[in-house]
Amino acid sequence: MEELDHTSSVLALSSLASSLSSTNRESSGAASTSSSPSQVREEEEEEEEDYDRPPQTVQQQTGVSYHVHFPTTDDEASRLIRDDTWSCIIVVLTFWFFVSLTFILGVYGSVNLRFGPNCSLLVQPNSFFVEYIKVEELDGAKTAPTLYGLYKTPPLDVTTTWSEIHNASLPGSSHKEWIYILNKGSQINISYSVNSPSSSSLVLLIAQGSESFAQWLEDPSYPNTTLSWNIICGSGMIQQDILKSSSYYVAVGNLNSEEVEVQLNIRVKAFLYNATAAYYKCSLAQGSCISKVFFPHGNAVVLTSPGPEQGAASNEWYVKLSYGPVHP
Repeated sequence: MEELDHTSSVLALSSLASSLSSTNRESSGAASTSSSPSQVREEEEEEEEDYDRPPQTVQQQTGVSYHVHFPTTDDEASRLIRDDTWSCIIVVLTFWFFVSLTFILGVYGSVNLRFGPNCSLLVQPNSFFVEYIKVEELDGAKTAPTLYGLYKTPPLDVTTTWSEIHNASLPGSSHKEWIYILNKGSQINISYSVNSPSSSSLVLLIAQGSESFAQWLEDPSYPNTTLSWNIICGSGMIQQDILKSSSYYVAVGNLNSEEVEVQLNIRVKAFLYNATAAYYKCSLAQGSCISKVFFPHGNAVVLTSPGPEQGAASNEWYVKLSYGPVHP
């Protein structure tokens, strides 16, 4: 009986030990399973770092060595500064030369001018590019224009009024024009009388500037290129206010195949520059006139023409206006 009890105790102890051993193995397995993902991530990060890190041999192959020289003495430093200074001066002078050449040949190139009576043309060039203004007469007229030099822009406060009567006989597909240089505030009034056996009409126009007039010549029947465009027949009058200082063409055109006669009475009220304070006055009757342009503030030059001369074959003048460049 005691042996049975002893045997039972031994069996119980053996079963308990076996149970404890099984529990420990399961705990170890679980711990091992839970730690394996973190280990995998660490290994992947190490592999990525190794992949991003360039190999030592590549660094050696792509490495570049260079040498920087610094001036070691005061004389060498001064020489380098002088060289840089001269380089800057040469660049500036070259730039100035090309800019001056562009302005002289472009904006300030010589130009031939044609104008009528009582012209009052203001010229104010840039003193950085122009040293003097030269005006030459081209037609040798009996009465010559006059060039004035003034220290500042003169007031536009002188008014004058004159009339011209023009009788013209226009063959078919022809025209006749008269040119005036007028300043802002001036006014043109034209009375006309057309004489045609078949009651033919003419075109009477006022064009601002030579470009507008040239466009009309290309297509006389097209009105939108001119300041004023009118079909005239019989008698009547037109009036045009001048809103901008410029050259203006008064023209009459015959678009018919037959000859048409017309009489125009052109009455002009003009505003002129007041040149009484001029320090320089030169008549183009002597051939040419030169007015110096003062640096740096500049000055003003006014070109004027006489009033209309009764009985004269023409009341128009032709001159050449040119600019003397500033030499750097």
